[in-house]
Amino acid sequence: MKGIFYIALTLCINISSNLFAHDNPTKPIKPAHYRGLFVLNDSIAWFSGSKGTVIRTTDGGRNFDTISPRATNTKLAYFLPYGNQTVENYNCVSDAPISLQRKDYRDIWAKNDKEAVIMSAGDSAVILKTIDGGEIWTIVYTDFRKDIFLDALEIDSKTGVGMVLGDPIIPEPIIVEVNGNSNQFVLIKKSKYKTKSQDPNIAKKKLFAALYTIDFGNSWNPLPVGDWNLPLDSLESFFAASGTSLVIIESKVTAQKKNTSSKKNDTSETNDVHTQTEPPQFKSLTVGFAGGGINPSYHIVKFKNQKQSTIKQNKRVHLSTNQPRIVANESISLPFDGGAGSGVYGMCLSDAGNMLAVGGNYTLPDSCTRAFAHSTTNNFGLKWSGAHGTQGNTGGYRSGVCISRARPLTPGIHESLRIKTFQRIAICTGTNGSDISFDNGINWLNIPKQTLKSGLEFNGSYNACVFSENYLWMVGNSGKFIRIPIEDMKSMAINPLIY
Repeated sequence: MKGIFYIALTLCINISSNLFAHDNPTKPIKPAHYRGLFVLNDSIAWFSGSKGTVIRTTDGGRNFDTISPRATNTKLAYFLPYGNQTVENYNCVSDAPISLQRKDYRDIWAKNDKEAVIMSAGDSAVILKTIDGGEIWTIVYTDFRKDIFLDALEIDSKTGVGMVLGDPIIPEPIIVEVNGNSNQFVLIKKSKYKTKSQDPNIAKKKLFAALYTIDFGNSWNPLPVGDWNLPLDSLESFFAASGTSLVIIESKVTAQKKNTSSKKNDTSETNDVHTQTEPPQFKSLTVGFAGGGINPSYHIVKFKNQKQSTIKQNKRVHLSTNQPRIVANESISLPFDGGAGSGVYGMCLSDAGNMLAVGGNYTLPDSCTRAFAHSTTNNFGLKWSGAHGTQGNTGGYRSGVCISRARPLTPGIHESLRIKTFQRIAICTGTNGSDISFDNGINWLNIPKQTLKSGLEFNGSYNACVFSENYLWMVGNSGKFIRIPIEDMKSMAINPLIY
């Protein structure tokens, strides 16, 4: 293997040591710490980060619009985070204003250049949505519990079904209503809570926070309590370093139905025809997620719609209690070191169904032992393999990982690496640098700092990364951002002997 890497290094350096990046933005982007990154295509991308910051580009990074939620452009939605409770069961305990400018938006999802959903982590976790490019934001969910911390947000762009995942917390029901005369929330909490769980003590245990949506993030409700969201050990939790500890494997909804009715017109012999379209209904959601713990594990959970006989409606608040039911739940041990602060920080799923997971320990950024894994086949993570020794491993703690679609490699390189002509390029990144893989993320090469052809310096320390069709996008702390053509990545200067 080492001989192969020597040849690859020689070829790559002889070809080129430069990369092309995006043009310099006409204005510097706001210097926030960016962890949320959603790329729609080669031109349109949304970033979210600290200090309540949300920005968007529609021209490949040359210009950015700052479209952050503020009190002046944010409205409030009425919602019940915990389902079929009614207002009379609660007592008002406090007023809790939201400071949007202090929020740390760790994850973001976008449907197009106008519609997006953002998620803050802790300090009263909040989810907001815009449908007009950030001119107006709507708060669609919030949680004032002291220990709430949300880590990842994912929505299927085809079906509108999605999920939010958070750290373990005691499942205490909270309902929030709006004081219509001001931007104030009234926190209303039920004094006693009993859950419909087989475990009578479940209410005393911390469970993964979990919400789902079936309407592209317009509304959110809790997923059912069960063994699936009970931590495997006392340290199991997740990391919001890049919003990628959760992946949607599959989601399904019913087809839209059109109901047509006719009524005779009183003033004529004709009938008035009325057509109503029923929105798609939830059918199923399969997700995979991973984090830290004593023994880090990957979870696959499948939810399906309730049987018709169990569906109920709470007419008072017009909220369905048709929670999904759990039909599959499996945990797979990962080849990662465990312990406080250690585990999986980022995952990605390729178009072929194979998965990559990166992580480590953010307090030990240079440690690269058992901090990477890949699924061995296209089974969505049912079987994993780690790196064999330090050769071909990632270069330390990594928070984000992404993989491109299959594409031809530069002639000469793939023969030396003894891999197929059509392969997927993978990138992972963290606080001490970035790595590249030319073989679907099995073996990794460190990317040294280098001067790009555009004159920009490539500093490999970023938080999150995403591929579009022809570019790699990366964001990091203090407003760091780069956009690199994939074609130039095939000949980038790499160092397989960095370890």
